[in-house]
Amino acid sequence: MVKKLLSVWLSVTIVLFSTITIYAEENVEGQFLNRNIDINGNRLANYYLEDPFFLYQGSAYVPLTEEIGEILGFSVETDWESRTLKILKKEPTRTGLKEKVLKSNLENINAVIVQDMTVLTMAEKEKDINVDLVLHGVMLTAADLDVGGQLRLIKEKAESEFIEVPELVVEELDIDEYPLLQAGDVFYLPVRAFTGENCFGWDVFYDNYSGLYISTKPGVSATAFFDTGESDYNRGLVDYILSRNKNLSRGWATMLVFLFKHEADINDVDEILLIAMAEKESTFRCDAIGGGGAVGIMQIMPKTAAGYGISRSELFDPHVNIEFGAKYIGDKISQYNNNKTVALAAYNQGPVAVSRGSYSTRYANRITGAEQSITNYLVKNGYGLGE
Repeated sequence: MVKKLLSVWLSVTIVLFSTITIYAEENVEGQFLNRNIDINGNRLANYYLEDPFFLYQGSAYVPLTEEIGEILGFSVETDWESRTLKILKKEPTRTGLKEKVLKSNLENINAVIVQDMTVLTMAEKEKDINVDLVLHGVMLTAADLDVGGQLRLIKEKAESEFIEVPELVVEELDIDEYPLLQAGDVFYLPVRAFTGENCFGWDVFYDNYSGLYISTKPGVSATAFFDTGESDYNRGLVDYILSRNKNLSRGWATMLVFLFKHEADINDVDEILLIAMAEKESTFRCDAIGGGGAVGIMQIMPKTAAGYGISRSELFDPHVNIEFGAKYIGDKISQYNNNKTVALAAYNQGPVAVSRGSYSTRYANRITGAEQSITNYLVKNGYGLGE
């Protein structure tokens, strides 16, 4: 019975009841973290998470879910009677997500600040095991010879008779310094709450051009996993966009690069192709309106978008516009057996012109030329190609 109770206490469970009242609620909005997340050198795409990481007041917030707990190494238990949230440090049980399916599409997260709650972090105290043995009058330790079999027998016998509750290091988090947030049924804490001298001791590094890096390994810096090549490549794409439209801010251009990369990944197309199309269509202007009535950064025809349930006003949203453009060109590339020239003609002149054979390759040539210009810019200026 004791063993069963201990197993239940250590399980990764957040018990929530809809009848529980959160005291002094304050509604806030978290910004979706549209960057890669690297945990101990393993890449995680935030949009594959049902409950994604987000930014709030300049801090990256980590979801206290079972899935993330298995990767980062923690379990969570909520005691609503005492209003206590317990976070127990554990060994990670896997390195990646169970499935890579789009679950969150860059939407910001509505959350509340949870107050009058005690947050405890816990970790087992490290113990040095030193079993002394006597062999022919000589004192030896378990490290001196292979006694694994004997020790296993001792351990199995001990476990069959009793179970020792681990001694824990318990620390209380200051939730004024590290605000506890709740979105739906999921609690969030800033990643930095697990860093420093506390019992978790994670190391964290954030790079605006690549993403969030977390090391849960003792003595291993998060910068050890920093992807310099990708950071330089993404920064190069930002600089290219700024070189073509000097009216954009660096922050806006950076946001566009990660939108292009996100939709390229989801729709299995090249982000350089999308960037080249946006350059030639609108010079990266989200408010662009073409002579024929096309709208936005990828110059989408409202009539075409309406067939997919997207209104004209929505096309001024850069995410909606790039998402539709990426999906449309991706579908055409697939439809025309990876013939990019024909796919681009269909994008520009419509599929009817392609089916009639009356299309021109001029638009495709312009896009191909822009793709080459981007590649040349990246290489010439030392940004690399992200490899």
